[in-house]
Amino acid sequence: MRRIVFILADGLRPDAITPSRMPSLSALSEGFTAARHATTIRPSATVAALASLATGVGPESHRLIEPGWSFLPRLPTLRPVAKELGRHKIPTDIVTTELGPAALPVAWTLATTAGVRRVVAHGARARETAAEASLLLETSEQRLLFVYLPDCDRAGHAQGWMSEPYLEAAAEVDAAIGKLSPWTDDSLFVITADHGGGGVRHDDHDEPHPTNDRIPVVLAGPGVARRHTLDDVSILDLPATILWWFGVDVPTCYEGRPLTQAFHRAPEILPAPLPV
Repeated sequence: MRRIVFILADGLRPDAITPSRMPSLSALSEGFTAARHATTIRPSATVAALASLATGVGPESHRLIEPGWSFLPRLPTLRPVAKELGRHKIPTDIVTTELGPAALPVAWTLATTAGVRRVVAHGARARETAAEASLLLETSEQRLLFVYLPDCDRAGHAQGWMSEPYLEAAAEVDAAIGKLSPWTDDSLFVITADHGGGGVRHDDHDEPHPTNDRIPVVLAGPGVARRHTLDDVSILDLPATILWWFGVDVPTCYEGRPLTQAFHRAPEILPAPLPV
């Protein structure tokens, strides 16, 4: 059974990951594979980054920059990760914190149109959402499980990036990662963020700036190289890596490349292609 747990910590800056504040993520980063200089797309905005993770292409191709329905007509021209996996009978589920009554229908419609099987909104903070995700992982099923944790982004906009409330939110996210980390024994974990923040304005992240663009990328689990670092990683490399790891062909339209160097190359460890 192959399974990926993809954790997106919205707005998490790499320099917030320290052994004292985020011991669980810090340990995974040091013990497995982490990127030194990973970057997101531009604009460094959540909607644009989520669309890139979902489709494997940048904003110039998917054109989803702001929340709304205008993205739906473009979906047939794209090849979302969930649909590519679905062709091989590999479902994609999303677990997120509780969404408001206006946001949930939009999230559900976009996700299901892109091929997602299930969207579960649970909990007001990261560790509660992680508890729900852990329940799903107790079912032995091959799948992509996407876990969305917005705690850091909310605190950053409210109080500023790297403020004490922001760092407390980072610790909350780390508690969630710690709750899920025992599953690294049999699941590939991909942990990242959609953007940084505080580069130009202390409480925002949209403007061009290295601090806004830089994100953490950590891979952990079976077959992942130990104590290894990667250079020049893009958020666009992650959709390609997901498909490659499941043995699914990466569409030629994808703008990233699989991070094969993050894995041992022994044939018994690398995944074999799946039948269509």
